[in-house]
Amino acid sequence: MSKKGMFHCLMLGALIIYTIIAWTGVKRNERNAEAAAKKAADNGQSDPWAEVKMGENRQDTAAGMVKVGIPILVTVIYGGILSVLYLLPVIVDRVSEEMMGSTAEVDDDPLDEARAAVADGEYPEAIAVYRKFWLENPDERRPLVEIAKIQRDHLKSPAAAVSTIEEGLNENDWPEDDAAFLMFRIADIYEEDLGDKEKVMAVMKRVVKELEGTRHAGNAAHRLRELEAG
Repeated sequence: MSKKGMFHCLMLGALIIYTIIAWTGVKRNERNAEAAAKKAADNGQSDPWAEVKMGENRQDTAAGMVKVGIPILVTVIYGGILSVLYLLPVIVDRVSEEMMGSTAEVDDDPLDEARAAVADGEYPEAIAVYRKFWLENPDERRPLVEIAKIQRDHLKSPAAAVSTIEEGLNENDWPEDDAAFLMFRIADIYEEDLGDKEKVMAVMKRVVKELEGTRHAGNAAHRLRELEAG
């Protein structure tokens, strides 16, 4: 279990324990008040302030129920959220396994660990897994794109995302579609995140030059004319 998952479990356990303690205290006070009233009645004692005390006891009981009700509500909501985030995916996976057959017949996705790390907010760990996979599979653009996405969206570092894609672009002889995809992704980051029109134009010129005669070069040339006209 990840550190974040462990923290949530500890928080839920603490809420449950606090709720049990609060509930036990309220019920104990209620039983003590009832026992005292019964004892007084059995002894034939008359208390002129009995009605006042009874009202105060009712108020104390109501306050105690509110004291217990709030942590119960918080615990239920918190537990429900954790169930949706952690328990429900496990149940869905189990059901899928039963419907589709044994997991022994299905190859595990080596990037599941990285996706789980992203879901837990452990971005450096996710990047490390993606990078390891990419170094072992240099023809795969998927881990490269995912690393850049983490840097861009989660770490708020579009410049690092550009560097990552450029590194992969320059270190491998990519097929036409993959090369175009990566270069256009760099252009998107320059335009949307960094607002660098000159860099966008430079990337479009690179596409035209390196992918000359392809539909990607045609798209880049069209985009270049739009930028120059703007």
